[in-house]
Amino acid sequence: MNRLRRTWLFVGAIKSVIKSRFWSHRPFFVSHLITTRCFAKCPTCLWRGNSPEEKDTAKVIEFYREARQEGFVSTTFWGGEPLLREDIFDILKACQKLGLVTGVITNGYLLPKYYRQLVAHLDFLIVSIDIPSQEHDRLRGVEGIFHNAIEGLKLVKAENPRLKIFLNSVVSKLNYPHVEGLTHLAESLETSITFESVNTGQPEFARNGGAGVVDFRLPGEKEKQLFRRIRLLKAKHSCINNSTSYLKLFESGKVNYRCHAPKISIRVEPNGDVTNCLDRRDPIGNVYQDKLGSIIRGRKMRWLQQAAERCCRCVDSGTIESSLFWDFNPEAMLSAFRLFWR
Repeated sequence: MNRLRRTWLFVGAIKSVIKSRFWSHRPFFVSHLITTRCFAKCPTCLWRGNSPEEKDTAKVIEFYREARQEGFVSTTFWGGEPLLREDIFDILKACQKLGLVTGVITNGYLLPKYYRQLVAHLDFLIVSIDIPSQEHDRLRGVEGIFHNAIEGLKLVKAENPRLKIFLNSVVSKLNYPHVEGLTHLAESLETSITFESVNTGQPEFARNGGAGVVDFRLPGEKEKQLFRRIRLLKAKHSCINNSTSYLKLFESGKVNYRCHAPKISIRVEPNGDVTNCLDRRDPIGNVYQDKLGSIIRGRKMRWLQQAAERCCRCVDSGTIESSLFWDFNPEAMLSAFRLFWR
């Protein structure tokens, strides 16, 4: 993906926000929890579990045909570990043919095995790295995962030098001393990195005892100091993706923002449920059982979009940065442009 295309995608993102905000009032991005299966044992994961209700390839692709007709422009597949789905490459290929900007978030362990199939139908790749050494294996509970992720990244870059690649790191009690090392790792790989705090979400509804993730979030003062360190690092290292606005929220100790995530995206579960982020027991609808148009135009979606504005529980970069973008925060928009362009 060359710079001209990246710039065009950024312009497209602005157009999508303007269209949704002032005209259609409908989301345009899919955040797809395609599977909760995973061989890693990350202590900060809310989502790990079994996916007995995963839908077959044809149903997933049919959903994306409908999504495209409804004006959706992009999707990101995550998990769990999305590369554990045997049909993930068929799904990626179909999304690309439909004209969707398509990305995958992976722990990287399977990259050396599948990098060729993966990059053939991908616009961007996000690889999760929390410690810049083999100590990462211990944190993830998988021997060799750091080596595979780094070697896989190198193979991906060699196969498609234009593919947009990011590192992502969840900073917690388990890895906060390593932010400088992670920044240097991103520079050495000629890629960029995003830092974010532990997203506790609704721990009472987390899978497989995931409620314990709240125990790994840094206490207030330490988190403030950490994000100040990251902000100062950003001043010297252009590889850090976070907007200064995002970092300052945590540095202030008051992560207050207006959440616009439900206006921008829908989160789809493996069984097709569209997540109600304020109460996961009460989904907005199901993309395999209901018409997508009726879901995104429905009463429950309108309620969620309005109610979410009064919630700032989520601390992940995707939710906050997109909400800042929606509010036309100039610094966050400039940061996003740099992300697309470089």
